Amino acid sequence: MPLSPGQSYGLCSLIDNLRTIYDDQAQMFRENITHSIVTAFVYQLVSAYLSMEKFNLIRHSARSIEITKTFKQMLRRNFKTIKKPSEFAERMNIATSYLNDTVKLVTGFSVTYYIQQELMREAQRLLSYSERSVKEIASILGFEDEKYFNRLFRKVMGISPGAFKKKNETNIHL
Repeated sequence: MPLSPGQSYGLCSLIDNLRTIYDDQAQMFRENITHSIVTAFVYQLVSAYLSMEKFNLIRHSARSIEITKTFKQMLRRNFKTIKKPSEFAERMNIATSYLNDTVKLVTGFSVTYYIQQELMREAQRLLSYSERSVKEIASILGFEDEKYFNRLFRKVMGISPGAFKKKNETNIHL
């Protein structure tokens, strides 16, 4: 997300303050101050995001915004069953290239990127919080080929699903 110099400076200042308070074990009210700084950071980040969204609403046509919103809602509901941009476009009664161009214009990312991100978010959740095998998770997410799921996960996440699961099992037990 692009930030203005002022927004960037404000967020960096909050992070610097947070680190200073967090590192000072003798700081009175350390936990309360840390919580307040994190809350301020989140509000600043949300403010920057909403400013960007407001700017996007002005910059793009209502039709482009509506197509992007519809696609994202449809993706959240159907990411396990619909994997191809062409299938989303067909259900929206528009051309695949038009859907992709519109989503990319509004968000800066392609339809394929969003599909992969949604799948990987759910894969991470299942790998972290379930006892299911990688093969079972691939199947739950609608992948007929476990090897393809493994390749996609590694490409997007930079680590294999098995290694991710093992790493998170270690972190949860610590």
